Amino acid sequence: LDTRSLARPRHRPMVAAAAGATSAREQREAAARRWLNERKALVVLGVMKGGTCALRMHLRATAWEDNLSLPWEELHFFDEEEEFSKGPAHYADLFRWGDDWPPPIVLGDVTPSYLYMPKVAGRLRNLLPNARLVVMLRNPVDRALSHHNHDLAKGREVGRLRDRCEEELSSSLPESRWDLFRRGLYAAQLERLLRFFPREQLLAVASERYRRQPRPWLRRIRAFAGLPDRAGRDDEELPEDHVRGGYAEALSIEDRGRLRELYAADVARLRHLLGDALHEWAGDFPLESKLAPALQDITGRGRGRPPSEDRGGSDEDDDAVCGRPGKRRLLGIQNSYFCSAQSLEL
Repeated sequence: LDTRSLARPRHRPMVAAAAGATSAREQREAAARRWLNERKALVVLGVMKGGTCALRMHLRATAWEDNLSLPWEELHFFDEEEEFSKGPAHYADLFRWGDDWPPPIVLGDVTPSYLYMPKVAGRLRNLLPNARLVVMLRNPVDRALSHHNHDLAKGREVGRLRDRCEEELSSSLPESRWDLFRRGLYAAQLERLLRFFPREQLLAVASERYRRQPRPWLRRIRAFAGLPDRAGRDDEELPEDHVRGGYAEALSIEDRGRLRELYAADVARLRHLLGDALHEWAGDFPLESKLAPALQDITGRGRGRPPSEDRGGSDEDDDAVCGRPGKRRLLGIQNSYFCSAQSLEL
């Protein structure tokens, strides 16, 4: 008697059960992908210490009226392996409100490490190909100092800023969320992002401009994300979030000069990439004489005014404001908010 033939049937139900479980998970993941892509998505990818917490607070103030599901916490779905391995259904569940309320129309994810971590752009493109992407860019020297003092305030043993940067520069380790200096190399990170997404899906805003005039820029971000205009009057103040007291460690003149040198080439690339002079950073990164006129031609509007206030113009004037007549026609879209990355000169 061949006993092997008697043993085989015992394993078939287990194999069938495993196949059924796999099929059920695949169906659930496919349904989650459809659910995610049936909705608008706004993803704020960075940068840490660039004002993303304040932006989240300002967007959440009218989230219910906007049908916007925007969690308080950073989700880290696309940059943490354990989270990403849970799949699209897990990500979709982070935005669901339950059966007692209608599903949200807009999904929001504010995770400022996304811009920096290399795997995020491809993963994001695969799951949310139509997402509207926002980056808040702060002077990298100021950002590094703020980041360092943030860690000190948290009680983290990170040493002195100078030593920390030197150690990071000499390291051959891959990018980590704990990095400080390399997070400020914005041009390289945006170039990587733009290999996966078209420019019209990206809105870059100088953090200094948003902090100085939050309501006009909040209005711009809301319009870019497809949200109604609920930003309120421009003269109304908006609360800030995560603004800490005095720094535990300040930058010496020598150390600030060193950081300027290390970031200078990337800032020059960033100005070209955005078509923006970034005058707010000129104290640390003076404009090259041959570069300034070209960028001024693109962004040459009165300083201190957001695009909607310049010359009394509206969104219909965006092409002229950016100094690029017919930009919408060149892009072949009806409403491009990427013009000069829409960080635009203020």
